[in-house]
Amino acid sequence: MELVDIQDLKSWGSNAVPVQLRPRVKDGRIWLIDSHCHLDMVLERGVHSEEILNNMAEQGVGAIIQIGAARNEMLWARQFAHAATAVQAFYTIGHHPAEATNGDWQFGLDFIQENAGDARFVAVGEIGLDYHYHAQTKEIQKKVFVAFLQEARQAKRPVVIHTRDAHDDTVRILRTEGAGIPTLIHCFSGSRAEMEEFLELGCYISFSGIVTFKNANAVQEAAKFCPQERLLVETDAPYLAPVPMRGKTNQPGFVRYTLEFLAALRGENSEELAAACVANTQRFFSLESGS
Repeated sequence: MELVDIQDLKSWGSNAVPVQLRPRVKDGRIWLIDSHCHLDMVLERGVHSEEILNNMAEQGVGAIIQIGAARNEMLWARQFAHAATAVQAFYTIGHHPAEATNGDWQFGLDFIQENAGDARFVAVGEIGLDYHYHAQTKEIQKKVFVAFLQEARQAKRPVVIHTRDAHDDTVRILRTEGAGIPTLIHCFSGSRAEMEEFLELGCYISFSGIVTFKNANAVQEAAKFCPQERLLVETDAPYLAPVPMRGKTNQPGFVRYTLEFLAALRGENSEELAAACVANTQRFFSLESGS
């Protein structure tokens, strides 16, 4: 993947928007955090920085966790997190399971060590297992997963987990190798029973635009019963744009639609749920000390 031209970050340092983005509450509305996005990929798809920033301001989204799950992504994520002032930005370091056969994963382990003292580096991830498209690489996926869990423990960072059609192995590895490491199951797409297994391990659960889809009955059932103190919201942009933006390139501001859908689904006040999601995100990623 080509790095997005770093010159495109200039607008993220502009003073045009941050006055609006900084407040935690404005006009009675809680300002959200997109807990998982790939902003570099949003920009690569031609969505301009100005549009993203304006949409974030309109939808009340003031901070993002930028995911670095491959060499170029993590380099870009670190630079972005330190360059951006128009929003609060933090980054992760990991290796996506789809790329497990890429020997470059050692770079990520070294990069964790290199940046262990950086407060903007808030988690190891996304890491995990994906047997949906990559079942033929199960063994190397598990090896890489364990290696990053061990490095996360050394770096004293929480982990952000990608798991797809790999629930049993994910739980087993987290129970053994991940014991005691704060864990977030990102873009949850499983059943209520699967969620409850993760909750028993102490995991947080993050819901993306998937929960708004008409055919997402199992995910919606899980979302209804997820304890409020363990619930986060994300976009996973540029993927999985929520209804009513489905079919468009997803972007951080769209996390508001997922939040409002969840509030209606759970029968909760949207601002109370927003406050809980923000508090959970700050607690999980230790953003108070990292900001």
